[in-house]
Amino acid sequence: MSEVTDFGMFTDAGNAAVQAIVEGAISNDLSWDEVYDCLVRLSEQEGFGEATDTVVRELVYTAIFPDARTYGDDGPDEAQEWH
Repeated sequence: MSEVTDFGMFTDAGNAAVQAIVEGAISNDLSWDEVYDCLVRLSEQEGFGEATDTVVRELVYTAIFPDARTYGDDGPDEAQEWH
């Protein structure tokens, strides 16, 4: 198992759950909207309510889209709605 990244979750289990979302998003080339939906579903589970907090979203976004100029920018030709 790889080292778990700190995504701003309150627990190691939370960070591991978010890391699984990030790894799945990268492997499956998910859009930000799809990733955000995963974070929302995680936040609805007991003990993971902070999954949609700003710090978590920003760290997840940066991990998935490291070349984006700003949060919400999937690339030069694709504008995304902020969540």
